[in-house]
Amino acid sequence: MLAEKKENLWRYVIEPGDNQLGLINTVRYLEKENEEIEQAKIPNHIVEIDLKELQSVNSEIIAQFVNLQSTLVQTGGKLKLVNVNPELKSSFDVVMLDKIIFIQYFGFDEKPDSSEE
Repeated sequence: MLAEKKENLWRYVIEPGDNQLGLINTVRYLEKENEEIEQAKIPNHIVEIDLKELQSVNSEIIAQFVNLQSTLVQTGGKLKLVNVNPELKSSFDVVMLDKIIFIQYFGFDEKPDSSEE
């Protein structure tokens, strides 16, 4: 996973190799980053995760996204999942993840909920 951290905007990009290493490594990485974000307490902190290369999700990854959002909201920030593979949409829809986290699907022209902008 590539990371770029600038002031209150931190960007992460899932790489093709992350799928090959297994989702557990991605889960552990997100846990570690959540701890760092919690300690940093950056006001209006935005974390953007590019999921274009993520091929599948499980409940642990979804839980980490929810944990990240919960941590960020405490300081007025939010999590954005961008370039999400449309194949993941059904998994996110089942748990209504888009109700609490901004999700932008790769190749879709969906407009985000106005409350999330």
